[in-house]
Amino acid sequence: MSALPSLELEPVPPGPRVVAIGFFDGVHAGHQAVLAEARRVAKAAGGLPVAALTFVEHPRTVLKPDDPVPLLSTWDEKQALLRAAGADEVIGLHFTPGLAGLDPVAFIGEVLIRHLGMAHGVVGFNFRFGRAAAGTPDLLTRVAAEYGLGVTVVPPFMDGEVTVSSTAVRDAVAAGDVVLAARLLGRPWSVSGIVVPGDRRGRELGFPTANVAVPDARLLPDTGVYAGWASWEGESQAPCVVNLGYRPTFGGRERRFEVHVTDRTVDLYGLAVETRLVARIRGEQRFAGPDALVARIREDVAEARRILGEVVTS
Repeated sequence: MSALPSLELEPVPPGPRVVAIGFFDGVHAGHQAVLAEARRVAKAAGGLPVAALTFVEHPRTVLKPDDPVPLLSTWDEKQALLRAAGADEVIGLHFTPGLAGLDPVAFIGEVLIRHLGMAHGVVGFNFRFGRAAAGTPDLLTRVAAEYGLGVTVVPPFMDGEVTVSSTAVRDAVAAGDVVLAARLLGRPWSVSGIVVPGDRRGRELGFPTANVAVPDARLLPDTGVYAGWASWEGESQAPCVVNLGYRPTFGGRERRFEVHVTDRTVDLYGLAVETRLVARIRGEQRFAGPDALVARIREDVAEARRILGEVVTS
């Protein structure tokens, strides 16, 4: 695209396509509604492909690099979630200074229509784009109409009186309310990472844990103990207890995400593990010593089994 050399747009297969547009962090229930509407429009148009257009980097990492937004999903996770929600293609734009400074009308004409071959656009009610976030769904609708194209604006997706948004999910996760987060997401809140060596203290206490290295940009919930399900290659749902915190009983200074699989002993070193948190059992505590900690861990494991058993049988 010689007209916009600073955007560094990667080639895409020729259109036409229905384009669902947004940052889609976490691909929550509201985002899923946008993808569902895009699929409905695509089917009505004779089976056009659905493309999810998003950004690889969160815009704030470029606009406010000293104050980044903790992410609900990594780039790889977001791609997988968007495809699961109905996207045939996931097209990622790098949020560069050139793109940030692009006039909204130019973004519509050059990026959406000429580059992507948009036949119809689908956006959420609060979608913003272009320089100074001046682009709105109304502007997109008006400009697309000048090209003879349609746009669907999806209204707010509500959970009771709460408008489902990435901000609402972040607030719930940060508070440790993974039950609310799951409702807003439409699935359990999860995090993935590679298991790396720890200090093996859990093994010494009789409760071996996998020390999961979580990407720095990934949002983590409040410190505490959680019940959940762990999965890795060859295992889709193992019950687990997660300890997220600093291990104050032993004077820890580094926050860790440690997973104890409750129904077996398994070596997970070097494996990619996904953990889906179901409920928070308690906050982080400092105990008088190892014996008191072990007694409480036994209670935590029993409580996790009760919670997860109710999930399975409900």
